[in-house]
Amino acid sequence: MDRRWLCILFGEPYEAEFQSGGGVHVYDENGDEILTYTAGVGWHEKESKGETEVHGALKAAYYDAYHAARQEINSGIAGMEVQGGFDARA
Repeated sequence: MDRRWLCILFGEPYEAEFQSGGGVHVYDENGDEILTYTAGVGWHEKESKGETEVHGALKAAYYDAYHAARQEINSGIAGMEVQGGFDARA
């Protein structure tokens, strides 16, 4: 793969490092490796630092919301009569 094809595929800015064995490493404008090609494996996408931070924040927000909802459900069940897994008043 030559530099012209990488420009077409990734646009600018990017940096690519070509290895003698046919491997390619593609880096974003921050210097984070985002894509790798090796002969034995093929193309392998990698998360940038920014993507990793966003995924971490989303996971934390989801966990906090789930935990709060679970506590609310559990505190509501404690005050109800439950028979056979169903609310007896329903």
